Amino acid sequence: MLKYLIIITVAVTSAIYYYIGFGSVEISISQMFLIISTFLFVVFTGFFISRQGIRYSKIRDQITDFDGEATTIYRQFGHLGMEAQKEVKEILKNHYESIISHQAWDFHFINPSDTITSFHRLAEKYSQDKQLASLQHLALQRILTALENMQVTRKSMVAMHKERIPQFQWFLVYFLAAILVSTVSIIPSTSFFLGSLLKGSFASAVIIVVVLLHQFDGLNFFKGTIGENSAKDVLDIISGEK
Repeated sequence: MLKYLIIITVAVTSAIYYYIGFGSVEISISQMFLIISTFLFVVFTGFFISRQGIRYSKIRDQITDFDGEATTIYRQFGHLGMEAQKEVKEILKNHYESIISHQAWDFHFINPSDTITSFHRLAEKYSQDKQLASLQHLALQRILTALENMQVTRKSMVAMHKERIPQFQWFLVYFLAAILVSTVSIIPSTSFFLGSLLKGSFASAVIIVVVLLHQFDGLNFFKGTIGENSAKDVLDIISGEK
């Protein structure tokens, strides 16, 4: 429905502007296209980049919450015995070493992962048919709460990971970028060094903005750093360095 409305709107406004004059200001067609397309391109890309920036911030916060609960589980399992904490350590090492080795914070969201399930099994193993002391009982409750929080956090990160700019909006970005580059290209600059430099810089800037937007949309802009530091911090904690 929206695309038909846009087509009709373009056809009607084009006909109005073709048959009716709204002023006599002298401006070339190339200048007009450059001004309008620049404005629209800045608005669209600015909105999308801002939106993706907010998305990155939320993902970073979710990663921090998830890793914080992971270290809490490690410490709380210590109250259930050294053997229990040792098994937790192995689970966490497998989880975070995979993230670091692949330099992909989302490794366990795009690949099968049994980290949370393994924690549940471990909690059941060290609590079933056992008389737990008061502190151990409290530790087990905190572990189960942390696992619940981790599951909710994981679902949120999966949802944000799949959030992408729609294809139709990408078409608008490409269309405006093409108009900008084409309009700048027809401006005379032969044998004019400064003019050629400015044109080249402008066209390059437009292309770079589109590429950056692609990286933001695909969550590749901070790839290898968005969750790497947090993963290393967890590994430092379970290795006793912190």
